[in-house]
Amino acid sequence: MIHKALLLSLLFRSLWLLIPQTYFQPDEFYQALEPAHHHVFGYGHLTWEWRDLPSSSQGSWWGDVVEGGRMRSWFWPSLFVGVYQLLRFCKLDDTFLLVVAPRIIGVFVAAMTDWYTYRLSSKLIGEGSAAGALFLSLTSLFNAHLLPRALSTSPETMLTTMALTYFPLPPPEVPSHVPVDQVGSENRQNEKVPISSLDGTAGNIVPSNIEKPQEKQANKHVEELNYIVMDRMRWNLRGHTPPKDSLILSVALATTAICIRPTTLPFWAYMGVELLARQYKYHGVLSSLGTMVTSAITVLMVLAASTAIDYHFTGRLVFPILTFFHRNIFLDISSFYGSTTPFYHLTQSIPIMLFPTLPWVIPGFISCLFPSSHLPSFLIKLDRPPGLRILARSITFSITILSLSPHSEWRFLHPFLPPLLLFAIAPLVKGYIPNFGGCYHFRQSIRQYCRFPKIPFYVILLLPILPFAYLNLFHGRAQVEVMNVLRTGKVGQVTGVVGLMPCHSTPWMSHLHRNVPAWFLTCEPPLREDHSHITQQQVFYWGPITYLENVFPHSPISTPHTSPRGSIPHFDTTALSHIILFGELLERRDSSQQDDRTVRETLVRMGYEEVWQMWNGFDLLQDEPERRGGVRIWRRMV
Repeated sequence: MIHKALLLSLLFRSLWLLIPQTYFQPDEFYQALEPAHHHVFGYGHLTWEWRDLPSSSQGSWWGDVVEGGRMRSWFWPSLFVGVYQLLRFCKLDDTFLLVVAPRIIGVFVAAMTDWYTYRLSSKLIGEGSAAGALFLSLTSLFNAHLLPRALSTSPETMLTTMALTYFPLPPPEVPSHVPVDQVGSENRQNEKVPISSLDGTAGNIVPSNIEKPQEKQANKHVEELNYIVMDRMRWNLRGHTPPKDSLILSVALATTAICIRPTTLPFWAYMGVELLARQYKYHGVLSSLGTMVTSAITVLMVLAASTAIDYHFTGRLVFPILTFFHRNIFLDISSFYGSTTPFYHLTQSIPIMLFPTLPWVIPGFISCLFPSSHLPSFLIKLDRPPGLRILARSITFSITILSLSPHSEWRFLHPFLPPLLLFAIAPLVKGYIPNFGGCYHFRQSIRQYCRFPKIPFYVILLLPILPFAYLNLFHGRAQVEVMNVLRTGKVGQVTGVVGLMPCHSTPWMSHLHRNVPAWFLTCEPPLREDHSHITQQQVFYWGPITYLENVFPHSPISTPHTSPRGSIPHFDTTALSHIILFGELLERRDSSQQDDRTVRETLVRMGYEEVWQMWNGFDLLQDEPERRGGVRIWRRMV
């Protein structure tokens, strides 16, 4: 039977299907939906990551498989291949399901992440913390905006959270005493009632005046009334046990996440070394060796499965993980899309990702990261389960390594968001006081089920609403809607499409779904050592009038580095019926000429007129000035 928490997550995330799709980043479409559409229907745009790359040492294994391999694995897009094949088989690919059906996978990924955040919290902190963890996951703005999307970081986040749930981490300590003076007996201020022995056996109640030295240490974490910590006693008194560990399943899930995106490799490397050290300390060298062998076999099996999937889709032997590291680390090709400082994640990614829970995550994380001797008294009193202390060190190590990359983005840290949310629970429940009349009010009953104080509860619940509504109803909506308008024929029959806008500004054939001549300005990096490399986007924006009068309808340039097939497609001028662009472009002039003509005037003279426009969000919030002015469709009328 489906668990209530999972059912709640599925229902809550399914609401995402009712709101319009908005644009966040190109990878949502061009690293998942577009390759899958191309594979099933035979047309679409494959970016450079999905094509055979040039090699400087052809003929060698390294040159053919790594340098000349593929950057991306088909592990994630293969799910959408199945969706598109089903739609094609049922002859439903020309319906609204073409756009909606892939989003169902995103709903499932988001719900599973919520569910395993719930389970991970129950395992590491205690059964009483699970509801609060689920609340934090469901109300996270970052989760709500990114998890249901087809970004590769979404399954990476889900798989990482699942792997952590099954990873062998130490359970939380069970308290040995309850401070009854804070339960309500004012005349017994210093009396502590023992609950169970430290070895975890149930029912060993001893007189309250007997206090063993080791019990003082365990009771240190319960000096103030903490209902989350007290709930751990139910594992003993009621025969409950934490979620079971499964090293093989954990390693398999973690390796699958690394096959999709290798960015969690430092995290799992640290977790693995820490596990081996613990096993060596408590169980000896044979236990550590057994863990190493089991993990190695599991990793090899998952890598073999991933390689088989890639071979099925590409028809050749490729190792995307090796190619990814070769291109991004050794050749530093990722910096072509922008460089960031080593403090980028600290100053931007973490504050944005943890909004609005950051004020509670920080003290909880610091209390688990440093030893008690280096903490102020108010942090020592926080609940610091050993599993969270291990995660704090591992996350710190991983973010430090990732910060050394010259190119970083907010979403690269998304796999760490579910465990990071757990660090907010101890500071939140510290101020919780139960109200026994709260069960008669729906909102209060939810708050008390989470064990959160009133003000933090409503801050976390209400603050993300307006940003979420704007980001998922308005910002970038026109960039997706424009392709839906073209597909449904609302602006006339489409015989050819050109996108005169910054590269990858809209979805492509995964939403247009019309096998017609079409291209857009690209911005592919130099895949060979070419210091004079320029992109189609750069050429066009240097002189849009000159391009329209002398080159259009062909793409601005054609080189083996930028053109998908290495040559210009020869389009009939009359075939390109529609042009999509941002409103900002219409008033542009050539920067190299003393010419007052604008792009708008040039398009009118060429026989085009505007037939559709839509607001795309506030111009000041667009990530590029070229994406301002809303989205427009111009149609050829002569």
